[in-house]
Amino acid sequence: MKPRPRSARVARQEALAPPVHAPSLETLLGGLTPEAFLADHWEQRVYHLSREQPDFYAALLPRAEVDHLIASALALDPTSVELLPRARPGDAGRPLDSQRLQEGYDAGNTVRVNAAHRFLGPLRQLRGHLEQGLGALVNVNLYCAPARSTTAQVHFDRHCFVLQVSGRRKWSLSPRETDLPLEYVPPFRFEDLEDSRGFRTPRFQPAGSDGPTEHFVLEAGDLLYLPRGHVHESRADGTHSVHLTLGFKTLTYVDCLASALYQLAHREPALRRSLPPGFLHGGTAQEEVHEELRRLAERLPQSLDMDAAVTDIARAFLHKRGQLTGMTLGAEDDAAHLGLQDRVERRAGQLLRYSEGAGKARLQFGQRTVSVPADFGEALRFIQRNHRFQVRALPGPLDDEGRLALVGRLTREGLLYALRQEED
Repeated sequence: MKPRPRSARVARQEALAPPVHAPSLETLLGGLTPEAFLADHWEQRVYHLSREQPDFYAALLPRAEVDHLIASALALDPTSVELLPRARPGDAGRPLDSQRLQEGYDAGNTVRVNAAHRFLGPLRQLRGHLEQGLGALVNVNLYCAPARSTTAQVHFDRHCFVLQVSGRRKWSLSPRETDLPLEYVPPFRFEDLEDSRGFRTPRFQPAGSDGPTEHFVLEAGDLLYLPRGHVHESRADGTHSVHLTLGFKTLTYVDCLASALYQLAHREPALRRSLPPGFLHGGTAQEEVHEELRRLAERLPQSLDMDAAVTDIARAFLHKRGQLTGMTLGAEDDAAHLGLQDRVERRAGQLLRYSEGAGKARLQFGQRTVSVPADFGEALRFIQRNHRFQVRALPGPLDDEGRLALVGRLTREGLLYALRQEED
């Protein structure tokens, strides 16, 4: 029997459906469920997983792809590639090219690629899995270190996973000196972001007086989770080493309160008044500021709309994440050919938020929002819960024409794609 020729539709589906190389959060954590990780480790304590599977990350970042990733980053965005320790002041103006990079590596410097997910599809997929599971924006950095690389300075970061892709690297950890240190304060109108970070955000630099209390050697395939503020250092262990760090930009309760306060300021003129010009010099003007702040503080708890603040932050989060998702050119053809028997799947890395109000049910993904009458909200909740489903399985009062219309719209807008028969 002659093989059946593949249709143009199948070829387009292959192009639109990204290959799955990246592990899910559950796979990444090994024998620990995401629920157990969040309950016992997230923001609390270190998690070290020794897999004894050297090739565990081979599909995520093949060894042959490392040089290609670095070269791509150097060509597309030279500022994303660094040598660590950083260049001497006299070298700051010299552009970093492949020759300087190789010379630095040969001299014992580590090559770092910031935001490496921009240059490799599986890293983007991994990023999407983690953002979906942990509700935080994720940044993926690549570190490529020679066997005699210098020791990284004692420091701490935001929440971070370390994935040892190849080779070995020693890690030394010290107790946290401050729980969940503040990473950011909003800059004043006369500041830029660097001013606020350097002058007003406490950095809680580690004193290191007691020295490290935990030591790990990460082998290829291993994972390490460091909560925010956990002091650490790492060094070479006699081998060429490649590892990824997955840093999380989390949202905090102070972010919610700040959002609620600024929303209130749009409604409350007293919050928008300027401070009296003499407050810098103390005296009566400063006392006036103190008194007005006390009056406002007494009224604020009854006026803050925390539901609106959470919604504001969630929408902004998804909108920002939506700027980084791929386009869906050609998806309209798949939408036009959908049938009730067809199965569809959500695209990897899409973050979803369901909400209701004013007689409408809404599903936001990235910069797009689909809105239907509230009676049909059950179908949107079903799509949020189910990664893969048959078109006819959509619940609620939708008729078949409505099911096809809703799934077709979500396919055109990039949330869903139609599965080939062999993927079903």
